[in-house]
Amino acid sequence: MDSSTLADLVLLLRQYGPLILVVAFFLWQGWVREGRLNKRITDLEDEQRNVLMPLVERCADVIAQNTMMMERLEKALDRN
Repeated sequence: MDSSTLADLVLLLRQYGPLILVVAFFLWQGWVREGRLNKRITDLEDEQRNVLMPLVERCADVIAQNTMMMERLEKALDRN
């Protein structure tokens, strides 16, 4: 790197340094926010898989049992 290139770099940093810092800060902030959002979404998906899916399966079983019982009751009432 020669002295003119170094001087140009120093001039650019003086002129655009604060702007570069602001842009870098907002990029970092967005990256951190995306990481937190990704963790939150993963936690919610895990909860859905581990808690809600077995509950839905159990409810489906109960509904099927209730439907069978209602059919049996309907047949019994039709016979009488």
